[in-house]
Amino acid sequence: MMATVMAWAGSGLDVVVLVLLATLVWRLGRDSGAWREREMRLRAVCGDLRTLVAQSEGLARDLDERLATREARLRALLGEAEKALGGVEPGSARRGGPAEGAATAAGSREAADDAEEAAAQIERLAEAGTAVDEIARRVGVAPAEVRLVIGLKAARAGRRRAADAKAVAHA
Repeated sequence: MMATVMAWAGSGLDVVVLVLLATLVWRLGRDSGAWREREMRLRAVCGDLRTLVAQSEGLARDLDERLATREARLRALLGEAEKALGGVEPGSARRGGPAEGAATAAGSREAADDAEEAAAQIERLAEAGTAVDEIARRVGVAPAEVRLVIGLKAARAGRRRAADAKAVAHA
């Protein structure tokens, strides 16, 4: 019994598809002007979409260039800040005695370790979804520093993704 029903169901579906196809052809033949108009509007929309995609790709490239420039400026600024806050300038070691130079070098090493630890703690809290102000309060740094660390980490991840994509494309 089930085999008979399945055979009739297959044939019935074939008939339904043929009827729908005939109805579609009949409607297209009867109202071809409206169909052409819809097709032209659809082509115009597709053309606009292609243009929009091309523009957005150009804007994305420009944004990438600007972000790379800004990142380079931030890295330079961070290097200057590290020198100003914790590093020993070449001329200052000559001014003080050897004991003062060693103490300053040990202090700068300790400050660098503290900065790395703070940056790692900021990254962990950011990955956990903690708000910037809360991270700043917990770590004991300014919110701007928290944003800087998060931004640098995001930029690093973006460069890694781009490098991975380039490696895959060249493979």
